[in-house]
Amino acid sequence: MAAPLGSASASNPVVWSDRAGAGLTTLVLYLLLAVVGMSLPSCAPAISQQLRDEAGTPPPFQDLTAHPQEYQGRVVILGGYVLETQNEPRATVLTILQAPLDFENKPKSRDLSQGRFLITSDRFLDPEVYAKDRRLTVGGRVIGVREQSVGGTTYRYPIIDAQELHLWPKEVYPPYPPPYYPFYNPWYDPWYPWGYRHPWWW
Repeated sequence: MAAPLGSASASNPVVWSDRAGAGLTTLVLYLLLAVVGMSLPSCAPAISQQLRDEAGTPPPFQDLTAHPQEYQGRVVILGGYVLETQNEPRATVLTILQAPLDFENKPKSRDLSQGRFLITSDRFLDPEVYAKDRRLTVGGRVIGVREQSVGGTTYRYPIIDAQELHLWPKEVYPPYPPPYYPFYNPWYDPWYPWGYRHPWWW
């Protein structure tokens, strides 16, 4: 028996509701995929895949500092914080405070540093851009060692001939964490017991 006309029309909204729900789910999935896709490039390593493959497993930085001649000609990926930028007649020399790298090849805290190294580049690197305390990652070849005085002590700097340089953006922090932004409390009184007074109707 055919369903009454009124019954058939009552079922239509259910059908359309199911279709609308499926369409909304598909739209949400597309939006999520788009957001994930846009976020992937920002998580890509700073150094190219080709150079990372050539570098292979990084040597311990302390070994590189102690025995740079054993790594002569080897490609390495290092990073840290700019201490000084000097433009010489034929090259720019960067003095770097080494720091371990994360999965993006981004230098971690300078408190984890194990020493210093030098970067040479045949390009002009402006000291105002490659300024002190900027984070930097380099992929390049070990070409030697240079001895320089640091606080009255002779220090051996491994020298890296830069093939790729990545200068990380400056990190800007708010003056206060969000939950602790200063606000005005009309009942705060530093001279009152417990620091707060109350209005007369409390």
